[in-house]
Amino acid sequence: MGKFYDSIPPELTPWLLKQEVFWVATAPLNPEGHVNVSPKGVRDSFHIVSPTRVWYQDLSGSGVETISHLRENGRVTLMFNAFEGPPRIVRLFGTGTYHEFGSPEYDALITPETRRPGSRAAIVIDVHKVGSSCGYAVPYYEFKGHRQVLLDFFAKREDADRADSNAHGEKGLKAYWEEKNMRSIDGLVGLADAPKAERKPEVREVMRRADTSESGEPGGNGMKAVNGSAGANAAVLLKTGAFGRRRVEEWAVAFAFGIATAAVYVKVAGAV
Repeated sequence: MGKFYDSIPPELTPWLLKQEVFWVATAPLNPEGHVNVSPKGVRDSFHIVSPTRVWYQDLSGSGVETISHLRENGRVTLMFNAFEGPPRIVRLFGTGTYHEFGSPEYDALITPETRRPGSRAAIVIDVHKVGSSCGYAVPYYEFKGHRQVLLDFFAKREDADRADSNAHGEKGLKAYWEEKNMRSIDGLVGLADAPKAERKPEVREVMRRADTSESGEPGGNGMKAVNGSAGANAAVLLKTGAFGRRRVEEWAVAFAFGIATAAVYVKVAGAV
């Protein structure tokens, strides 16, 4: 049975943060334009700020559909589904905002310590509806690991920019953006400011690995085999060092929201 919520329920937060891949859907306003769905991977890309706000680190690619559509209309849906354990699909419906590389908003969310090679934007979504459904038809898949190819490719591009006195190498990341990321396939404007950013892209060596968490730990994201109650989840999260400080903070926000919601419910129920 499908359920809808006005915000992310606290019991869904650990599960959302556990997922190794999610999908982002956007579309232009033109009914003849192309609807786009993009898979997003690489560990710790997705973050929960509050029950109504999330964001993810957007890596470069050969297209720029999501940013172009958000620039035009802001509509966006994120979808997560379980490939192991109990079946589940969760959709986050919201309004998205993009912050390009080089902007103050980008810097506030993505520091040189957490930035990935090829990172071009922070995508922030204000969530106005959450849908949860069964996912009974989704098959089981075993997670083997994150692909390394994209990060290796853009690490070389960024090396070219860092070696150039103007931070704009002929074979650099910004040249790639100018070639591939300025327009959507329907002709909508994509990146506008990132290709002109004067500074050189920075990245920690450890963040060149796709399976490294933001805390710099390789391997698991600290969320494997997390099941049961919120309290049990809290114990697992806090005991797992690879989970990272930001992940614990994100879960704590959701947990506090859950406690506050329960307190309001008890107060209202007692007054009836």
